[in-house]
Amino acid sequence: MSESAALVTYSVTEEQIAETKARYAALSCDTPKGYEEVRLAIAEVRDARVAVEKRRVELKADALAYGRLVDSRAKALTALLVEIEEPLKAKKQAVDDEKARLRAEAEAAKRAAIEAEIAAKRAEEEAQARLFREAEERRLAEERAAIEAERAKLAEAHAALEFARKAEEERRENERRAEEAKLAEARKAEEERLAAIRKAEEERLVAERRAEEERQRAERAAIEAERKAVAAAREAQERAEFERQAKLRAEREAIEKAEREKREAAEAEARRPDIEKVRTFAAQLREIAMPTVNDPVLADALLVAWDALGSIADELERAAARRAA
Repeated sequence: MSESAALVTYSVTEEQIAETKARYAALSCDTPKGYEEVRLAIAEVRDARVAVEKRRVELKADALAYGRLVDSRAKALTALLVEIEEPLKAKKQAVDDEKARLRAEAEAAKRAAIEAEIAAKRAEEEAQARLFREAEERRLAEERAAIEAERAKLAEAHAALEFARKAEEERRENERRAEEAKLAEARKAEEERLAAIRKAEEERLVAERRAEEERQRAERAAIEAERKAVAAAREAQERAEFERQAKLRAEREAIEKAEREKREAAEAEARRPDIEKVRTFAAQLREIAMPTVNDPVLADALLVAWDALGSIADELERAAARRAA
């Protein structure tokens, strides 16, 4: 090994990196404890990688040739560290993705449970409305049957009265024939009296029949009005329930959207300050002006420093881009 190569030393060696790789290769994110171990391992490897990069910049500042040697060693060490870091990152990302999937499934299950509860309640209310409607129809049928029975009873009474009237006429006719000579005058008066009775009775029956028909019409109108009132009440209840359920769905969707937007905004806001600081610092590195010197050795040293600053700015911008994504 040359004297210059002997001076190229870093805070970690390839043997230490190999030991780290062997120690962290079996880590897993399947449990909360394993997840935390992987997170800490990534941080440790990242710190080692950043230390290598920092040491590389320090060593490369002496001379361009020496800087190339430093870069080659740093590239090799960084590649070894990346071989450890990238698998660990992949394991951690897989667990993060699984957590996100489980969270989405839980939210979907919660929405399905709410919709099922709403459907069950609606079915119960429809069943109650159907029972009320059936009971009302039975009551109306019973009332119609009672009206028909009353009509039949009135008809039977009218037939009995007519039968009695005819029997009375036959009896009086027989008496008239037996006492025709004796009761000529009385017969005429009796016939007139009976005619008046018949007329009055017929008028009474006609009035009663008309009154009964009017009462039946009023009863039917009342039944129809009540049926329409029941139907209107049921329709109003169903419309109110539909509007209430629509309002509940709209409120629930608005709350879920607001929570989701708030959570996404908080996550973006949590990353933004650090990302902006890193990008600002990278821009400041690129704006450093390189002085003009006549000494060729110093000129080479300035070129090395300028190249190192550019590499640092590139790395900072790539890291910020990865976090922003």
